[in-house]
Amino acid sequence: MSTSSPDLDCLTCGACCRTGHDGRILVPAEDLSRWKRLGRHDLVAQVQPGHFGEVGFATRDGGACVHLGVPGQQNACAIYEIRGTTCREFERGSWQCLEFRRDPSLVRGAAGG
Repeated sequence: MSTSSPDLDCLTCGACCRTGHDGRILVPAEDLSRWKRLGRHDLVAQVQPGHFGEVGFATRDGGACVHLGVPGQQNACAIYEIRGTTCREFERGSWQCLEFRRDPSLVRGAAGG
């Protein structure tokens, strides 16, 4: 069960996109195929070994997804319109969302927090 609330604004958080360096944000093979069909070979190249024999989004030194942040919005997704299945299916307010939000090292507020 999820909670949809204005205080759970993804653009003021981004914690789910800062999950560490270990390929935790999985990219299923279907996403890789879709991006290839779209001509987005750059996205296919920006993956790393992930869990369960799959690949995951590459991360920056601080553990954030390489696609996190656009000019003026540090928590916006640069590939939002064609983001991966894992990201599309992630529910705002789900228990996973709330768990990520409990970790202050993952939450980055709009004011730079």
